[in-house]
Amino acid sequence: MKVKIQLEKQNLYLSIIGMLKVSTNLTKIQKKLSISKQKLNYYLRELKSKGLIIQKGRGWYEPVKGSKNSTKYGSILVKDSVRGHAYVWDVKLPKKIEGWDKRIERLEKKGIHFKLVGAKETTPRIKALGRKVWLCNNHLRVFDKKDESYYEKNAIKSRSKAFQQIKLIVGVLNNKLGTSIKPTDISFRKEHYALIKNDLAIEENKKGNIWRINDEDGEWLLIDDSLGRGGELETVGKKAYKNNIPLQSWWNENKETKFKVTPSFILNTMNGIQQNQLGFDKNMQSHLAVLDKLGTAVDELRKEISSLKKDN
Repeated sequence: MKVKIQLEKQNLYLSIIGMLKVSTNLTKIQKKLSISKQKLNYYLRELKSKGLIIQKGRGWYEPVKGSKNSTKYGSILVKDSVRGHAYVWDVKLPKKIEGWDKRIERLEKKGIHFKLVGAKETTPRIKALGRKVWLCNNHLRVFDKKDESYYEKNAIKSRSKAFQQIKLIVGVLNNKLGTSIKPTDISFRKEHYALIKNDLAIEENKKGNIWRINDEDGEWLLIDDSLGRGGELETVGKKAYKNNIPLQSWWNENKETKFKVTPSFILNTMNGIQQNQLGFDKNMQSHLAVLDKLGTAVDELRKEISSLKKDN
């Protein structure tokens, strides 16, 4: 129950910080979270005391900016919950966008600041909600902020929170560019998921050990301490999202059993079962042999009795 309450509080804290990044309207935040004004004020005071938000006026709060301050999140985060980050999204463009081949001229006409990027420096890049957006030939590539993190109790919820963010970005892009991109056209090109405050990662970081584990698809697991909270056990690569879900389950299940159910434990247990089975089989064979002898003796006794009856 304590863990559940901690998670609920953590999610509320982080939700409030996330909403304050988009709007400072406390009435809207209160309604969206379905909590009372008193409860919202309590969480705002807590966030302010932890140095995660600042008060700029009566009823006006803003999140503390800068990647250095993100380390302060450690005070409200639950051990082995998930930090989704390093997102790169691809947004498929509708088949027909009038004048897209002349998008540089369109940007100049609209007075939208851009920079030419890419190998040949021919792809215009703009910004939307602080994110860099490449306007490619048939898609948009959106890079999330380096210090942006989506904290949740698991990768599913973390990814869902990130998806809400990219939908907001796409809405801004539609207004800026005059496009009609749909949320169904969004795909995750890159994503990382880390188990934060992870004991294994903390211990390995203390020892100075570096973990970078690869398979046929490349690097998929690493241990680092990018936010200075002791350590993160992090899934990366093409299957970062899918890998993190079983990884978190594996880790939590092992913690519950205090890591007693190791491969060695399983092998020893299976070996014990096998030895017991062999013993059982041996005893069974012995019993069967005895029964066989007993059966032979009974047959011989019957023959003797039959013979005696004939003689009489």
